[in-house]
Amino acid sequence: MTHDKDSATSVTEQAAHWWVVFHSDGASPGDHREFAEWVARSPERVEAYLRTARVQQALKSGDVQWPTDSAADLIREARQSPQEPVPLSGATVVSLPRTQRPRAIAAAPVTWGLAATVMFGIGAAWFMLDRPQHFQTKFGEQRSVLLDDGSHVTLNTASEIEVRFEKDHRRIRLVQGEALFDVAHDAARPFDVEAGNTVLRAVGTQFDVDKRSDRTTVTVVEGRVAVLPATELPGVELPTLAANDRLVISGVGPHVLERGTNIAAATAWTQRRLIFEQRPLGEVAEEFNRYNRARIDIADAGLRQEQITGVFKPDDAASFLSFLSDIPGALIREDGHGGYIVTLDADNVAGT
Repeated sequence: MTHDKDSATSVTEQAAHWWVVFHSDGASPGDHREFAEWVARSPERVEAYLRTARVQQALKSGDVQWPTDSAADLIREARQSPQEPVPLSGATVVSLPRTQRPRAIAAAPVTWGLAATVMFGIGAAWFMLDRPQHFQTKFGEQRSVLLDDGSHVTLNTASEIEVRFEKDHRRIRLVQGEALFDVAHDAARPFDVEAGNTVLRAVGTQFDVDKRSDRTTVTVVEGRVAVLPATELPGVELPTLAANDRLVISGVGPHVLERGTNIAAATAWTQRRLIFEQRPLGEVAEEFNRYNRARIDIADAGLRQEQITGVFKPDDAASFLSFLSDIPGALIREDGHGGYIVTLDADNVAGT
């Protein structure tokens, strides 16, 4: 039932529909979001929902004693009594016999208590609708999150996202770290991921975003991702990425686009592995430092640029140190703070 598009459906009927939705077992997070958007548009909708809640409470209340007199007697008594209408809608008026008035007045505190509860629920819905959700991981932790729209997000170590869903838009901000997005298809609601000065737009696709202090790397697993600047940049054209594309966005230099990327290596972290193919040793050490308190610093500039290939466990720094020790001329020493500094003995290198 789409309320805003069905002009023939009265506000009272819409309110009754929402009452049924929230008093059944099938109310979903999407229902809560849609109700908050519906009720926030006019005071009449708040009033209609409260009126529905009041009537339902009265019908369920054990304090209400329904008359056992015949219909004819009730009609006759009603005609003889002063009318005190209780409005239930703009077109409906109910007249209560005099004998029923004390109970109606006695039930008023219950009705107002119910109204307060409903208003609190509506206020909470507004509050939750306006505030984004936050999901994050601690150092060394990974986490998988199912979003309200059915999308999955896998967060790498020390990562954080901010999620804000609107009626016609899905907005995610990667605050820090790395996340793999598996986006539920919804052509009417674009899925935007903001990472620094870049917005990545997808409708139904899977892609990885890795945000560092000096660069952001986007790797598309499947589907297509449009790369947009967060602010207008005259003369700047960013590409639309397809599966197996990898884009490195740097704030200090030109963007680097790679085709035919090894997707298994790019997403190996989700399986608690690190796969490197001809990667500079300095970058490899940085990856290990994301998962380990014992930092490894490749101090020699030439050694940092040396290309290596290998498969490691991210939390097994000892295996990486063993690999480094096999490099001709590599010297490893402790830094006094639980970490290690790797340098190169030029004489030993020259002698090999």
